Amino acid sequence: MSCRLNFGGFIPLSTIDWYGRAVSVLFYRGCPLRCIYCHNHLLQGGRETVEYGFVEDKIREVRDFVSGVVFSGGEPCAQAKELIDLSTLVKDLDLAVGIETSGFYPDVLSSLVENDLVDRVFLDIKAPLDDPKAYGEITGVDGAEVTRRVAESLEIVNGMVEVRTTLFRSFGTREFVRGIASELSGRECEWVLRQGVPGNAPSEAIRSEKQLSRDEVLSLGESVLDLVGNLRIRTIEKGEEKVSSALSAADSH
Repeated sequence: MSCRLNFGGFIPLSTIDWYGRAVSVLFYRGCPLRCIYCHNHLLQGGRETVEYGFVEDKIREVRDFVSGVVFSGGEPCAQAKELIDLSTLVKDLDLAVGIETSGFYPDVLSSLVENDLVDRVFLDIKAPLDDPKAYGEITGVDGAEVTRRVAESLEIVNGMVEVRTTLFRSFGTREFVRGIASELSGRECEWVLRQGVPGNAPSEAIRSEKQLSRDEVLSLGESVLDLVGNLRIRTIEKGEEKVSSALSAADSH
């Protein structure tokens, strides 16, 4: 198999990128979006091309220590052939495949799902899908086009998706979070609300914001439990926690 990958990096062992699994993470360089709070913004552009064999060797070296490989970025679906080839390799090694994506390439996700080349999709939904203005402000591209693509991707991966939303003060009000929850209500999905880290953002406006506290993120999660029951939060203070009324009660004691 021959391909050249625009390579962004490799983490041999991670226990935070796929809840409940030890995995390797392969980063693809390049992304069509320019999100104002992207924590991997150094991978949005540039080229560092490597041969397929270089990546294959890295995966084979750790296959006995992990149960899967997560393809991240950048945007892995932007390199469709390379993603399909490497997903095939990972499946042939009896490892699970996870893909972190913005949902900008629904056709690529459809091909992966149809060919049984992905086990879990981590879909980054950045704003309510009925708010193209907010989506455009966050991503730096046409909001109507990106929301259309993300909505299509969400339909394709229903039943195998963990939705992730990163929250900041400017993009993390109760109305904002509830708008996303309304899109997810009734779907077969998990949802993770992530505490954004303003200091890592490329946007000066985001960097100037005060970080949401763990309690504020928890409160936002609790406010949508009537719409989405399978919900977790991820914060610096306490890591990953499942949101429930019992969690809030425990905090009050």
